[in-house]
Formats: sequence, C-alpha cells, structure tokens
Amino acid sequence: MEISLEGPGAFAVRVVGVAQYQEVLARAAAEGAEVEAALAPENDNPHDDQAVTVLIGGARAGYLSRDDARRYRAHLAAVGEPDLTVYCAARITGGFATRGGGHAHLGLRLDLPRFAEKA
Repeated sequence: MEISLEGPGAFAVRVVGVAQYQEVLARAAAEGAEVEAALAPENDNPHDDQAVTVLIGGARAGYLSRDDARRYRAHLAAVGEPDLTVYCAARITGGFATRGGGHAHLGLRLDLPRFAEKA
C-alpha cells in the first residue's frame, strides 16, 4: 500500500547517508530543488532491521536516521500499516561552489508531518 503525506513545509527531517548517493541526488537536482521522495521500511537491512530507505525516482538516496526511523516505524505500526510506502516532498540542499573551487555535497531534507520530527 502507498500513500502521500503533506508536511508543514518545514523540510525538517534530514536524510542521512547521502554521501554515497550523490549521483542520484545530482540527477534529481537537475529536475529542480524539490522532488518527491518515497520512504520504505527496509526490513532485510543487515545493519538495522528498523531501517527506512529514502528513494527518489526509485533509486536509493539515503536513509532516515536511526531515531527518525524508529519514530516513523512506530507511527506506521500504530496505524496498522507497518510496511506502508509513504511519499512526501523532499528538498535537495547543498551543491554550492566552495572557496577551493569544488562543490559541497548535496543533501536531502523531507517535509513530513510532526510525528517524524524530533520533539
């Protein structure tokens, strides 16, 4: 099952592990700074059985942090949909030119409702 969630426009949830997925973010950024992201529980992740992967255009772009993933999955379990794929707005950040002539890594932030934000 899939649903779309509309957040408050704060883009307050930071996606982690994005350094490994810069090509995915660069391709998405070519379409614009705001994109749609899918959040999918990754039950078979060998490092964390509570992991939540963040996908853009079907390609992995990073993960929710451990704390955010647990809070997010607890909410899914509470509404009776532990394996639900959720779509939300995402904003690509960074990529600016540095003083040394390089470019800063791209980042990704999600616009999710309050349950996914730190209290």
